[in-house]
Amino acid sequence: MKLRDEIGELAAAFGGMAADLKDHQDKLLSYGRGLEAMMAELSRRNQEITLFSKMNDFLQTSTTEAEAYSVISETVTQLFPEDSGAVFVLNASHNMLEAATVWGPQPPSNLIFPPIECWAHRRGQLHLAGANERRCPHAGNDGPTHLCLPLLAQGEFLGILHLLDGPGAGGGTEAAAAVAARTAERCRLAKILADNVGLGIANLKMRETMRNLSIRDPLTDLFNRRYMEEALAQEQHRTRRNDAQLAVIMLDIDHFKKFNSDFGHDGGDATLRALGEFLKKQVRGSDIACRYGGEEFLLILAPSTMEGARQRAEKICADARLLAVSHADRDMGAITLSLGVAMFPDHGTEAAALIKAADVALYQAKSGGRNQVVMFEEKPVTAERKSNA
Repeated sequence: MKLRDEIGELAAAFGGMAADLKDHQDKLLSYGRGLEAMMAELSRRNQEITLFSKMNDFLQTSTTEAEAYSVISETVTQLFPEDSGAVFVLNASHNMLEAATVWGPQPPSNLIFPPIECWAHRRGQLHLAGANERRCPHAGNDGPTHLCLPLLAQGEFLGILHLLDGPGAGGGTEAAAAVAARTAERCRLAKILADNVGLGIANLKMRETMRNLSIRDPLTDLFNRRYMEEALAQEQHRTRRNDAQLAVIMLDIDHFKKFNSDFGHDGGDATLRALGEFLKKQVRGSDIACRYGGEEFLLILAPSTMEGARQRAEKICADARLLAVSHADRDMGAITLSLGVAMFPDHGTEAAALIKAADVALYQAKSGGRNQVVMFEEKPVTAERKSNA
């Protein structure tokens, strides 16, 4: 009897130990699953940090907007592989948002719209348009859930990050709690992305502004002499490689000193600005217009034939006669131009020689009566050059 009781006590003790052991095993398994989930979360966060670091590094070294937006698109598709979307940026007039880059299997169809059509812009914060939320007008009344975030830098509005849910996202038998968790994670990640993209775009615009300040003449907004010298060397190399020709046109305003004496230096500056705007409209996309110095300007026409350059110069000379300049409510009258044209490689294989040839032709135009075009001819000019401005 006593032995039976002892055996019963031992059995009960072993049973309790087994239950305790199972409980410990369950706790260890639960702890292990929690640790695995934590490690997976840390791995995801590490991947995110790596992606954002890589994106920011490429954005910092991008030299054009096209490069920068390509980097942004590649990063977004890695962060949101099933989703579609676009980055919209303000245009130069700040009255429209235009798609700078789009991605995904079903990118937005509306690629340009006024800022007022986005609730994220109006409210200045993230806007999630789900089944029970108001949709942005630019996204239309139908379609997947969309997410918009304003792109900001130092309080300045730059654009919109627009994300569209991929096919089947949050649908099917997925529990409501899982959908809510996924949505919250998506919003968190999109917010970090928008912050980084906003700073990247702002830095790119600042670098572009600084570059423009270094290569453009502040009065006329044409390229300056420094940029012209670099551009001419590049165009000569390209022209030589393509076995083609390019033209250099040197021009200046006839009797420019009279504008300064009659209307003051402000009047002279107004004349130079007007000519700068005029020349911008005269050049093609492949041409380069520069302020060479003072009232002298230089055009690089690449590519161009001799006859083509002559015709372009003649048209500029004729159209300039129709240019009316006014300053401080005073009509300053019409201007005329003298132009000298030289061809590469016929009139010079080096940049300095080519510019010199155009300058010689310009002098011949001015000494021959002004308001005309002269093509460079390879013969010595015996008259001593003097100021005719």
